Amino acid sequence: MLDINKLRNAYNVIHRMSQNRHPFAEEELSLEAVQSAQVQEALTDAAEVIAVYGKIMNLVSQSTSFKVAPKTSKAVKSSFVVEQDDLSRLQPMTEATNITKLVKYINDTFADKEMHNLTTVELGRWLEHAGYLQLPEDGRNKIPTEKGSELGIVTEKRVRQATGEIYYINFYPQAAQQFIFDNLPAVAEFLAKEKEEKLADA
Repeated sequence: MLDINKLRNAYNVIHRMSQNRHPFAEEELSLEAVQSAQVQEALTDAAEVIAVYGKIMNLVSQSTSFKVAPKTSKAVKSSFVVEQDDLSRLQPMTEATNITKLVKYINDTFADKEMHNLTTVELGRWLEHAGYLQLPEDGRNKIPTEKGSELGIVTEKRVRQATGEIYYINFYPQAAQQFIFDNLPAVAEFLAKEKEEKLADA
């Protein structure tokens, strides 16, 4: 049975993350934060709450005493895509930046209500696939490979004030930003291939 605290915490986690905020700290949501043990545990609780809610709604919909309004169909958004000719619209930031701000800048530049936004997790997967990031033995925050370090990606150690938990943030200087911009068509192709493989396995 779900207690009221778990229900309240699940709501807070989902609400803050939907606003691109860290669920337990006053900072932006980042790939490193999502991969932290604390956030993963909270997401597990949130998933449990959502599953219970789904069962309740299923019972209600089967009851003769209640009628649940059917969900309105939503327009299917197209996958993230960037044309080579559009890359000139992106200019590297002067200072090294983290992946959260970098992805936000990309999405703001190519804002399109009919297209899915790029996410930090997706870009992180591509960087790992391309050999620039790796998951260390503790399986938490991705860090640069030797190839990534040569590109200029640097890692800073941080301590979360609320919990004392140690985590790492990667920063991307101008050269690394430009590399990512130049390869956005490859990122889009990688994500499209991932989607096709998932559909094939379904």
